[in-house]
Amino acid sequence: MIEREAQAEAIGTACIHYDRNLCLHQMLRVQARAAPEATALVSGDIHMSYRELDRISDALAQHLMRIGVRKADIVGLFLPRSVNAVICTLAIVKAGGVYLPLDPAFPVEHLDFVIAECSPKVIFVDSAHGDKLASVPSMNGKVIEADAVITEMTHRTGAAAPAIDATGSDLAYIMYTSGSTGRPKGTMICHRSISRVVLDQSYVEFHRNDVVLHAATISFDASTLEIWGALLNGGTLAIMPDGDFSISGLCDFMRETGVTIAFLTTGLFNLFADRARASLPNVRHILFGGDVGSAVHARRFLERYPGCRLTNAYGPTETTVFATAFQILPSFSDAELPIGEAIAHTGIAILDEELRVLPAGVEGQLAISGDGLAIGYFKRPELTEQKFVTIATKDGSTRFYLTGDIACLKPDGTVAFKGRRDRQVKINGKRIELDEIEAALRRDPRLADGIVLCHTQGENLKRIVAYLCPKESHAGAGADLAQAVLATLRAALPAYMIPNATVIVDTLPLTAAGKVDRSKLPPPPVEAQTKPTDNRSRTEELLMALWREALALESVDLDRNFFDVGGTSLQLMEIHAGLEEALGRSIDVVALLRHPTIRELALYLDGRTPGPTRISAAAQRAAMQKKAISHIRRSSV
Repeated sequence: MIEREAQAEAIGTACIHYDRNLCLHQMLRVQARAAPEATALVSGDIHMSYRELDRISDALAQHLMRIGVRKADIVGLFLPRSVNAVICTLAIVKAGGVYLPLDPAFPVEHLDFVIAECSPKVIFVDSAHGDKLASVPSMNGKVIEADAVITEMTHRTGAAAPAIDATGSDLAYIMYTSGSTGRPKGTMICHRSISRVVLDQSYVEFHRNDVVLHAATISFDASTLEIWGALLNGGTLAIMPDGDFSISGLCDFMRETGVTIAFLTTGLFNLFADRARASLPNVRHILFGGDVGSAVHARRFLERYPGCRLTNAYGPTETTVFATAFQILPSFSDAELPIGEAIAHTGIAILDEELRVLPAGVEGQLAISGDGLAIGYFKRPELTEQKFVTIATKDGSTRFYLTGDIACLKPDGTVAFKGRRDRQVKINGKRIELDEIEAALRRDPRLADGIVLCHTQGENLKRIVAYLCPKESHAGAGADLAQAVLATLRAALPAYMIPNATVIVDTLPLTAAGKVDRSKLPPPPVEAQTKPTDNRSRTEELLMALWREALALESVDLDRNFFDVGGTSLQLMEIHAGLEEALGRSIDVVALLRHPTIRELALYLDGRTPGPTRISAAAQRAAMQKKAISHIRRSSV
């Protein structure tokens, strides 16, 4: 565990206040000079001081400038969550560049679109993902092997700080999210938007002795809060290894590193509240967000960790991580969680269809203003003009971002979330445009059309369902067609956007106006037991119970693949946590991927070996599905 308090007391740390005119590296340098020996980064056996972090990132920034990176140039980060990723991020902004997070788990087609649109001057990559990057058709820029160059910079001395004229209004990063037009869109965030979310804030207080969990992938904007919340406040960033994710592993890491502040996506937080049993004496503040919060889980968490501050936070990527927040007190008894009040340097308004401000108690579209607003969308001036508008308020003309969320102001001044006004959904903290999935389906030559809906199963389980209307030449293909279409989607879309279920229809129902009547589409079939009940082992019975609970199914088949019945990575984590709790021992989460049926997993857990054919099939499916667990690393996810 990091003895941050004693460390900070010994050397002191600067207290930086929010200044909208300052750039990120100016503020980081203040911390590095005030407390050079304080631990900035910890990951495994690596403990890096502020002095070393500043020195190495300076040297790397100089290297970038020598190879031609200039102010406002885009530099890609094709890296997993790691110490090197943080160093490269700092080096890019110090060189005046703009960092472009690229998740190595994303499919080649998605990466190809982003790289082609942004044309990054340079892309950092590690040895494990170099081959994948090389396979991206649009890759024609310079590639830097991060491991090798950082090793070289570590031994380089005397590198001067780059003399880059930068301000808070300069572009810091471009982060891509799902797009309603069928292609992802890049959100442009400036330096002040980042510092605004972590300095002099009302919803969270970062102290010099804090250890901040870094469990999000760098392509998820929660990483912005984690990285800069720690470093701009002189704290320690605890970087969770980029491996397979589990609740027990998360708790172990938080306890071992002495994490004090952590963000979890809503889905992961709910699972944490249900399954976490670890003592976490150092944790003082948990924040969660990304989906509608559960009051039941919030109360459950506070009963388990009564001394911990708990915050439900809300904010689209376009408003830089968070725009509103609500602190949940132990006395909270309402059935629904509000998304709270505007955080510092942020404004909110509820607007009608004509963009007029509505009074409290009236539902309308939630609009957000303030220093957190994005500059706009990269190379999308028309979309920027559509979503970022200037309207007259009592405070004068104000620029707002139109969230597309329906909300209302409650009498106590907090905001209540009421839903979406379009076809965007949030699942496990990720914003998903269903239209983008539909666009990908309609590119499939085997389909006449494809429709995507989000169904709620059980209390709060969201499932993306694809309705496939095959061309005559592929009629009757059934399950084989569905699996082939999903395989094509996996090559084009991130794992979190892949439908959990498919329904094949001969025709799509139409309204009188000739449009698809989505309300007439049938719900996905509920999985049923297809084989007669036989003598099951105790382990099989346990696994069946865990599957039924996690998947909200009445019955399950011992030989159905977990992912074929609509299972997600988060549900896999839920089963894993329940299994460890029931058996009282640690279980490698990879085993659940390698043995994705109840029968195979039970054999493995009981020390019996499935037949070679089953092992081969399971291993093949595990290789296909393992990337699906990668988005859980965002919590947080």
